[in-house]
Amino acid sequence: MGHYITGFAIYTLAMVGLLFFALFVYKKFSISSFIGKRQGFLKIEDALGLSARKTLYIVRAGKEKFLIAADLDRTTLISKLDSSQEDIENLNEIDKTEEISQNINCEE
Repeated sequence: MGHYITGFAIYTLAMVGLLFFALFVYKKFSISSFIGKRQGFLKIEDALGLSARKTLYIVRAGKEKFLIAADLDRTTLISKLDSSQEDIENLNEIDKTEEISQNINCEE
């Protein structure tokens, strides 16, 4: 009986080890790991909270930039941005206008 239990324990440990090895190989060479190695492909450049549930994002995908609006129900592409300094200055002006508008609403 002791010989049977010893053989069963060794066989069980070998199968568990084989399963862990297979999981390791799968994680190492899966497609998602190849996609994950492209670090920095998608990046949020800037975000502006318009209200508690609405936010504007500037997202960079590779060399292109996009202006995206997001709330709880949906995400909307507003426009594709050029990478020029002029666009950044325009967004800063929009930000200042939004702050002035919020200050006026708070004073009323």
